[in-house]
Amino acid sequence: MSIKNKAITGFSWTIFEGIFSQGMIFIVGIVLARLLTPEDFGIVGIITAIISVANSMVEAGFGSALIRKVSSSENDFNTVFYTNLLTSGLLYLFLFMIAPSISAFFESAVLENLIKVSGIVLIINAIALIQQTLLTKSLNFKKLGLIAVISSSISGIISIYLAYAGHGIWSLIVLFILRPLISTILLWVTTKWFPSLKFSTSSFKELFNYGYKVLLGNLISTAYKNLYYFIIGKYFSPTSLGYYTRADQFQSPLSVNITAAIRRISFPILANYQNDKKVLKNKFVQFIRFSMYINFTIMLALAAIANPLINILIGDKWEQSIIYLQLLCIPGLLYPLQIMHLNLLLVKGYSNLNLKLEIIKKIILIPILLYTVSFGILAMIYGLIFFSILEYFINSYYTKKIIDYSPISQFKDSLPFLSIALITSLSMFILTFFINNKLGLIITQLIVGFIVFIIVNEIIKLKEYHMIKQKLSSILRKFR
Repeated sequence: MSIKNKAITGFSWTIFEGIFSQGMIFIVGIVLARLLTPEDFGIVGIITAIISVANSMVEAGFGSALIRKVSSSENDFNTVFYTNLLTSGLLYLFLFMIAPSISAFFESAVLENLIKVSGIVLIINAIALIQQTLLTKSLNFKKLGLIAVISSSISGIISIYLAYAGHGIWSLIVLFILRPLISTILLWVTTKWFPSLKFSTSSFKELFNYGYKVLLGNLISTAYKNLYYFIIGKYFSPTSLGYYTRADQFQSPLSVNITAAIRRISFPILANYQNDKKVLKNKFVQFIRFSMYINFTIMLALAAIANPLINILIGDKWEQSIIYLQLLCIPGLLYPLQIMHLNLLLVKGYSNLNLKLEIIKKIILIPILLYTVSFGILAMIYGLIFFSILEYFINSYYTKKIIDYSPISQFKDSLPFLSIALITSLSMFILTFFINNKLGLIITQLIVGFIVFIIVNEIIKLKEYHMIKQKLSSILRKFR
């Protein structure tokens, strides 16, 4: 199978994973939001932020290093496996010891035991890293997708049962742990790789020399992405954080999963052409355009239906989340592009530059955050929007230097996609002034949005639209 066909097939399976796996988690989140309180979600938001930062330290950039290396050896895999296992164990022990201090810092007594239990996720994720890397390196996204769907479904059903049984916030913690645990078990059962008692110092040095810069960059980036959780949880309240996390959890799964799908596919493909500037640029532009096409439409459509969506799915008690969701869709527009630009740096081996950029950008973010926090959560989100735009221009500047793809060229490429997304979302948003019934409103919005989207695409005739159309047609023909 050609690289192009592998990419299309891989993206199809990654979208399958996103729709069914993340869709299941989304549905579970809706059910739990009706059973639990904003405070419960706020507390789990703090835990998620802490574990996310720690988990980026466990991976240590070794996964990226293995994928980028053209011919990884058995010694490489074993060395990374034992290194990650040791790191995760030490980090879990550290979290266990400082759990009382974290609980005191956020003034929430329940946090201590929740952190001690949920921290085990670090070890679970470390055990599965090599299997995930091998499947990604071979572009076997079908297996990754099926495993994600199964683990999300089983853990989601159990979590809902526990919530109905009155176990409260622990139902969220079970979901947090059980999903990666099931995934890890399935990866070990279905992937033909098992560690042997080998450890190579030279392999460690080679991979770590590239990986530690990725680690520091990812650590800074992850800390930044979760910084708002920490700040809102500390300076406002778990309830306020709960409203913010629910808004973020409506927007984030879409932008993050689109990004993850494109990044997962693009990284190994771009790595194959890292020494051919012309082909590398061509492939990169294709991925960037596809990111814009998918993400722009989804983010702006989500902002248009935010009001009826939240009221219908999780109820009036979450109404404060509506404006947060609409505003968060703006940085969500740019998120896949941010990651793609950084992806290019890593593909070319510029992990040093990636690290420097992450440090510079976060130094810029700190005064923005310190200034806006005194004005409230809405002001903080406006600051985030400003920063995301600034971050995009910083990242894209280096793309111009590496493959001669300038911000101006990117802006020109983005115009047709942005036009389609704006026309579609405006046609949906206008309906909010004419229809009062929330259910009738969202159904009408989705129907009108779909029709407008198709009509505009048929008029503009973008190649990305026709590629998706052809792929869907071939899938439908198989079922006839």
